[in-house]
Amino acid sequence: MAAPIISPSAFLKVKGMSRSKCLGLRNAIRSFHRHRLCSSQSAAPSSQEDVTGIPSPAVPEGNDRDARLQEILHHEDYFQLKNLVTLKDLFQARAHLGHNSGLRHPTMTPFIFGERLGRDIIDLEQTLPRLQEALNVCAHVVYRGGMVLFLCRNMQVLPWVERMAKEVDEYSHCRPWKAGIFTNASHTFNTLPIYPELCVFFNTQDTVFEQHRGVVESSKLLIPSIGFVDTNCTVDNVTYPIPSNDDTPNTLHLYIDLFRTAVLRAKEKRKADELEDR
Repeated sequence: MAAPIISPSAFLKVKGMSRSKCLGLRNAIRSFHRHRLCSSQSAAPSSQEDVTGIPSPAVPEGNDRDARLQEILHHEDYFQLKNLVTLKDLFQARAHLGHNSGLRHPTMTPFIFGERLGRDIIDLEQTLPRLQEALNVCAHVVYRGGMVLFLCRNMQVLPWVERMAKEVDEYSHCRPWKAGIFTNASHTFNTLPIYPELCVFFNTQDTVFEQHRGVVESSKLLIPSIGFVDTNCTVDNVTYPIPSNDDTPNTLHLYIDLFRTAVLRAKEKRKADELEDR
């Protein structure tokens, strides 16, 4: 707030003061406004602390705010997600168990650690960093106010996915995918659609032999996707494929909890950094 400009001639005309007294009064008012401005700036908090205990400065306005968002985007682990899951956790959740070797899809060959009793074993050392990257991507999308759509066709864990999406105030689609939900949405729903900024597929197969139609349609519209890909699936059309068992309930339960935590942490960070309602 700039100090107001006070004309000495105005005081001479209205108050009948001398010119020297008017100049003194003007300087005094300027000093008062300058002191109030400095006090308000020093009283404003320079940083805030979120639930993770990590101080994060408030995001400024305008161009400075955009620069701050870019800085956060390049942060190695702004939401503290890398420590959520370990290689041991994936092994205990049976994420390494694939399908029979005869059902192996050619695109999954680089992610196969070996074979045991005719069953493919997934290389968890490749799964872990891809999972951590996917959690980070999801958190950044939510942090910037993006919409996330969770999808699953596994009937055993379908209620878990829908419940998780509701708990974190996001969206889910676990029912049969009708052709054109994305690619022909305006005709299907007779209105202008709002597309998600990210799709998370807890399994990329609609049936045993058919890929989920949502994977293809999101790829056509350039909507980023995260997908857990088993050894009988293809990584094609998935932006962030994660090689993993996608059938065992224990494995999917672990992934559902991880994404729940990632979304909640991102929203808490967003609130702490004063990005709400912008």
